[in-house]
Order: sequence, then C-alpha cells, then structure tokens
Amino acid sequence: MNLIQKFYYSFKKFSGNRAFCINGQDISYAEFHEYINGARELLEREITGKNNPVGIVCFECIETYAAIFATWFSGNYFIPVNPKHPLERNMAVVGNTGARYVFSTKEDVGGIINTNKIRLLNINGLKSAVDKEPDVGNEQRMYVLTTSGSTGVPKYVPINLGNVTAYCTAFMQMFPELKSGISVLQTHDHTTDAAFTSYLLPLLAGACIYTLPEGQFKFLSIARLMSDKKVNWVKLTPSVLTYLSPYIPKLDLKHILHFGFGGEALPLSLVQKWRAVFPNAEISNFYGPTEATMNSTFYKFKNLDNVRALNGTIAIGKPFPGVECVIIDGEKNILGSGKEGELCIAGKQIMSGYLNSGHNPFVFFKLNGEEKKFYRTGDIVRMDKDGYYYFIGRVDDQVKIEGYRVNLIEVENAVRNLIPDSKVVAVAHEKIQGLKRLYIFIEGFTGETGEVKQKLIGQLPGQMVPEEIFTVPGFPFTSSGKVDRRKLEQDYLLKK
Repeated sequence: MNLIQKFYYSFKKFSGNRAFCINGQDISYAEFHEYINGARELLEREITGKNNPVGIVCFECIETYAAIFATWFSGNYFIPVNPKHPLERNMAVVGNTGARYVFSTKEDVGGIINTNKIRLLNINGLKSAVDKEPDVGNEQRMYVLTTSGSTGVPKYVPINLGNVTAYCTAFMQMFPELKSGISVLQTHDHTTDAAFTSYLLPLLAGACIYTLPEGQFKFLSIARLMSDKKVNWVKLTPSVLTYLSPYIPKLDLKHILHFGFGGEALPLSLVQKWRAVFPNAEISNFYGPTEATMNSTFYKFKNLDNVRALNGTIAIGKPFPGVECVIIDGEKNILGSGKEGELCIAGKQIMSGYLNSGHNPFVFFKLNGEEKKFYRTGDIVRMDKDGYYYFIGRVDDQVKIEGYRVNLIEVENAVRNLIPDSKVVAVAHEKIQGLKRLYIFIEGFTGETGEVKQKLIGQLPGQMVPEEIFTVPGFPFTSSGKVDRRKLEQDYLLKK
C-alpha cells in the first residue's frame, strides 16, 4: 500500500472524526471524502491518462483541500495557483508547468487566470458518494512548487510520491504524538510546502485542521484560534510570532502540546519571551528547502536552560531519518565540526531536478564506498561536535564588506540586543558597482536611529556597522511568510 492509498483508508478509518474546521464550520472525514469524490469524478471525465498537471486556485475552503486529494487519487499532480498573485505570474506558472485544467470554486477568476487558455473546472459545493480506491503508481508526481532563485528567475520544483513518502514516514517516526484527537493550526500559503506540513500529516493521523478565515487580519486570527479553539499543535514562522507579541498579555496557551518553527532563523530571545505563554509545549525548530520535501532537519527541546544555540540563534538540529547532510567549502571539500560552509542534503526526500531547467543544483560525493547525489542548499551552516547543525545564513546573505565576510543574521541580532522585542531586517545593497554596504530596517521604531548606530559602532567591527538605519511602518512578506528583503531594497534603496 503506497502513501496515496494510506490517505484513502485513513479517511475511511476516521470517517466520524472532524477533519477540518473552516470559517467556524466542522467538516468530518466522511464529508471531506465526498468532496474529494465529487472533484475526482469531474476531473476524470475531463482528463485521460495519469501524471497530468492540474492547477488549483487555492481559496481557503474545503473544496481546495478536496481538489488536491482528488488530483492525487486520480493519479495526477497539482499546481497551486495563488488568487492573490498577479495574472501574469499565475499564467506563467500554469504555462511553464503545462497545466491545461484548473479547479476553482469561483467562475469569475478574471485577474487570476486567463480562461481562454485553460479549462476551468468549477467544484463549488461539488460532492459525490461514489467512491473507489486510488490506483496510482509509486512513480507518481505529487506537486510542482515555484521558488524564487537567487537570480530572480523562478524555478519549478517537482516532488514525487517517493519524496513525500520518505518525508511522512520520517516525520511520523519522530513525532508519534501527532495522532487522532489532536487539533492542528494551518496558517500557510498553499503555494509553499509549509502548508503540507500543516495538513498532510494531520490527515494521515486522523487529526483536525483549523484554517484561517479569509478576509480577516491574519495575526489576530492566529491568536484567536490558538486561544479560543484550544488548538494544540502549531507551526509558524518566527516572524509571525514576533507580530503576535502585542497579544502576549491576553494569551493563555497552556493547552498547546507542540509549537514548531520553520522558514527562518529562530532567535533564542523570541522563544525565551514566549515560553511562559505555552509552558507545556514541546518546541521544534525545523529546517528544509523545498527541493528536499518540506523538512530535512529538526531540533526538539523543552528546557530552555540548556537549549543549543549559536550567536543567539537556535540550532536546526539533526537530519530526519533517511536524510544525510554534509558541509562543503568553496572548493567542494567536506568540512568537519566547527567549520562553516554550505549545507548539502542527500536522501529519498531530494527532488530529481528542476522542471524544464538546465540548472544543476547537485554535487556528488563518495561516502563509505558509495557515490551519492547531494542537493546544494545555498545555506551556510556549522555543525558542533555532537552532530547538531546551526543555521548561519544564506550563501548570498553572507556578504563581503570591505573584504570581510559578514553574516546578516549576526548584525540583526546585535540590533535586537539593543532594542528588545524589535523587528529587524538587515539588507546588503550594492550602492556603487562592486561596493556593498549594510542597511538596517526596524519596524515601528520611535527612537533615534542615530543613537542606535552609535551604539553599534561601539560594539561591532566597522564592516558590520550599517550605512543607514531605516524606520518602516511595516515589513512586506513573501507568500511563504518570510520578510521580503528584495521589496525593502526596491522601495527604500533603489529609489534613493
């Protein structure tokens, strides 16, 4: 029995359980399965064969989740289409992945996709009791996600059933506490793999997923769901938790059993600040690029007294079962503990290669007499003597200033130490060709930026002192919930 079939039987096994709570409405596994059957019937009338790309306009509704599983149950794979993204970007995604059919719960998708070039399949309220077991092969593709490369040119990451199976198997082995009766918060955009971690695994275990209401203030909705609905399994980016800080006095989250982080470096100070709010939660810090199927390493802890951290940033931990990691230098030599270098990942979770691209992100090493293919993450890490990894920064964020190597995260932490609870982002900008300078952005800061700079001069080497410090009303975010550094650079530095 493969993973797709396991989902099918999981929905039958837990048919009486709640599968979702969306906009305050409970949907059982049995009803969810009926939505899947309806979408699957429609798709199979329109499309022949298997392993076809199927677009899904991802409105936050039960039909979107049903369409994803209907696509898989029919032996095809899905392409997420974000209704908030521009038409041009969405049509590029659909065109470059070859999707000719797109599910939607709305007929009017003007401004989202061009229906003259695709076949729109309306699944609003569509359900069916007609049921049949999925007949899919182990080589089935599951999805294709779009990532922004360092050059700014999008890359398309195809992930197959074997990749997702390896991830789900490893996760359930390491987190057996995720089971029926658990309630899970889903806050992530469907165009990111973080969303999968919030519903794939819970649905396999018979848990219930709470989603965010559309059209409401995101951070307030998260706070309300965690508190009022007693959701006990949460995963957020550190930036989101930072934005929730004003709600700390009003929150009592003793019911949370697991609090996970991912997507960004996790400051130790942030966890220290929040620990009293969710005192009973086991905390996990996850790391993993899209090309390695969601998460590749993790670090679990409860006690802050001996938490592993480096330069104020919590460790990303050790590899998942079945994942191998090495650290290399610029000449592709494997480095030992205590050395900083680029992280490379191998194992069954790794994609086979980008879709329709000649870019080769892999490197081969012979380990224990066997040659293995490793994905080059572009992330700088360090490993300690006990085998725990620490995120240092991106290869492209580890910049040269006046001939010195500078990590942006280290500069950000220095500012946070001066201004507790501040939201800080460092950007390296090429002011003159070949000459980079550092710039700091602080959200909502009402103090004197000149005083902050003077204090940094007294604490940091000259190359780490920012050229200028900006106060901004709010940070722009990417669809994955990370601060959009490029947008800050465009809005504040390129216009100067």
